[in-house]
Amino acid sequence: MDRVARTQRRLLLRTTRLFGLAGCVTAAMILSVPGVVSGGRYAVLLVLVAVLALTHVAAEQYDGQRWVLLVFLVGVGVVVVIGLSDGNTGQVGSASAIAAITSLGMGAVAARLVPIRRTWPLLLTAFVVTAVTIVVVTGPTALTIPTIGLTAVVWIAIGAFGGWLDTSIPRLIRRVDTIGNAYNAERLASQAESQRRQDARLLHDTALATLTMLAHSGRGVDGAALRSQAGNDAHLLRSLRLGEELTPVSSGSYILQRGVDFTLDEGIEAVTDRFAGLGLTVNVYGGGQANLDPRVREAFLLALGECLENVRRHSGVDSADVTVSIDELTARLLITDTGTGFDPSAVPDGHLGVAESVVARIQEVGGQARVFSAPGAGTTVILEVPQA
Repeated sequence: MDRVARTQRRLLLRTTRLFGLAGCVTAAMILSVPGVVSGGRYAVLLVLVAVLALTHVAAEQYDGQRWVLLVFLVGVGVVVVIGLSDGNTGQVGSASAIAAITSLGMGAVAARLVPIRRTWPLLLTAFVVTAVTIVVVTGPTALTIPTIGLTAVVWIAIGAFGGWLDTSIPRLIRRVDTIGNAYNAERLASQAESQRRQDARLLHDTALATLTMLAHSGRGVDGAALRSQAGNDAHLLRSLRLGEELTPVSSGSYILQRGVDFTLDEGIEAVTDRFAGLGLTVNVYGGGQANLDPRVREAFLLALGECLENVRRHSGVDSADVTVSIDELTARLLITDTGTGFDPSAVPDGHLGVAESVVARIQEVGGQARVFSAPGAGTTVILEVPQA
């Protein structure tokens, strides 16, 4: 709503300035016609009209009712001086200049006052004073009533335009916001659908194809080829769990965008980013360069992913801390959470998550994994692997 109000106010101020400057320019052009004003008063009037124009510019810049009052007072002064400076050509030229000032030069303020209902009495008073000034300056001539009438029509038109702007801008902004929200929703839905279709193609081209051959006992397929395909599928799926992205070349053929040379910090960042997308906030502390064999690094990161998956699914909290510590011989990860915890000795033998996916995986690459937990006391897992 603040943005809408600021936009409304800015457009109303700009509209007031434009109408006011249009009146000043028109009056200056009329006054420049030879004989409209006498002698050296022409220069004085141009200066006064310029002052009125500058007042309109300042009123837009500083936005206050004192500037509206100043615009009105300067306009009255210009009208009085024009009336006193009427030349030998009679009333037509000076009356036209007066009409330009009173209708546009002074009536421009109606655009910013009409939307504010409490200022309507002020606006009405200003018009009455303007009409009286016209009568006093021009006298009882045939041009007096038309000048007042033109001024009244222009004030009403400018005020109506200001009121229209005031009511139309919120509707326009709401429509733009609605269109923008609809576009974003459609874009997100398209991205989700594209990702779903890509995941389905990946699953079809890898694991499901291999499982289909296994379901048919591998008939018609060489055993070595089946083992090779299963190994490739396993490598691809493990790489995806480590945060690598792939580019499909064709059905059944994929290229990993990140090779085996990514650092341990990059791998940890990829794993934590994946869990951030699942709603688990992971705070990472420490870091450094670790010289790990690719096989060791893969097991290290997969074990980290399994630990974070256990936090996400079983801890009852939505955040975990990962501390990275690297020395000359060992790379170490400390994964902690403040969740419900559990009794490690009470885990049934059939539950292989921690035993196989964490402890056994780290032991297979020459490292060690220790799990510390108790009901209600959270969980801490320490993963250590040797550097190459």
